[in-house]
Amino acid sequence: MNYMKVFKFGIAFLFILFAFIYVVGSSGLYEYKLNEKKILTEEQIKNFENDVSNGTAIDITDYIIPEKDYDNIFTKTNRKISQYISKGFEESFKYLFRYIDNNI
Repeated sequence: MNYMKVFKFGIAFLFILFAFIYVVGSSGLYEYKLNEKKILTEEQIKNFENDVSNGTAIDITDYIIPEKDYDNIFTKTNRKISQYISKGFEESFKYLFRYIDNNI
């Protein structure tokens, strides 16, 4: 296998991935979603204050907007794999540092 072709393909892939992430980030979608949450929260605070000033019965579920759960089998599996990898690294580093500490 020609390593130069693999290297060029890898660089091209990373560049395309960077360009995609850059375009998505600069489109403002993330900031729009954050602003939308902020506006909804401010509206709920105003509703709560109005209900308190009017003396109506207050229930917390009236003011909390439930978040949508977009998880599927792939995200759940990836989350579990990530947790196992994280635990593995954590135990490895604990062992490594304990070994270094004992030898110093």
